[in-house]
Amino acid sequence: MRLQLVSKIGDQQTTVSVAPFGSDQRQDKTLDLRHWAFEPDKQDPVSSLGIRPRGPQIEPVLSEVQANSAASKAGLQAGDRIVKVDGQPLTQWMKFVTFVRDNPGKPLALEIERQGSALSLTLTPDTKSVNGKAEGFAGVVPKIIPLPEEYKTIRQYGPFSAILEATDKTWQLMKLTVSMLGKLITGDVKLNNLSGPISIAQGAGMSAEFGVIYYLMFLALISVNLGIINLFPLPVLDGGHLLFLAIEKLKGGPVSERVQDFSYRIGSILLVLLMGLALFNDFSRL
Repeated sequence: MRLQLVSKIGDQQTTVSVAPFGSDQRQDKTLDLRHWAFEPDKQDPVSSLGIRPRGPQIEPVLSEVQANSAASKAGLQAGDRIVKVDGQPLTQWMKFVTFVRDNPGKPLALEIERQGSALSLTLTPDTKSVNGKAEGFAGVVPKIIPLPEEYKTIRQYGPFSAILEATDKTWQLMKLTVSMLGKLITGDVKLNNLSGPISIAQGAGMSAEFGVIYYLMFLALISVNLGIINLFPLPVLDGGHLLFLAIEKLKGGPVSERVQDFSYRIGSILLVLLMGLALFNDFSRL
């Protein structure tokens, strides 16, 4: 779903099919994308549309407190339920995460529930650097209630069907890459969405944190992107060599060295400008 939504960036609208859980009665809904404020480096495409997928329930209850962490020093223990932070009621774990992340080194007044008793504690989050920005860190793990089994779907493929599925997935990534490049040229997608090596390194690190599968999927995406870009008709790329070979085939003779030399210069300039824009976007996001 996320891949399909990303391919709709720059479109005016899109249609999604929905059905109640456990039912086959589908309905088509039209989403207006004209004012879709989606920032790929900051948001999930699904949540940016106001859709909240059903996921594991994370309660503001601590299942683990790391030793020598800010939470341990504040007196928090496993099993504590966080009720309020700085006087604000807390019902969602992510709200607590936001409080901690946005207040590195600043005391936070906590009201907690421990074995039926109310307690007041002060938590001063530790400070760590994330992408060059100071963020708070408490050192706790929340209680997670997994999804019921009926919400889970496991797909297993044999060797042959896995190859077909991988080929189809690669084709989808190729179409997405070509579509995004076309929208960059037409202006439907802003140039500040172009990313360079710094963003790629950050993306690789983030995907590795989720596991080997996500990391390999990220590498596959980058490989497809680089493969498509390498086919651009620029003389310094393989696509440029293919263009010269096609011209040579059509005219019955090689392209003159003067034309080739001029083309290489223009291609190199365009490539440097493209890389410079990508690096500029990378540094502007830091």
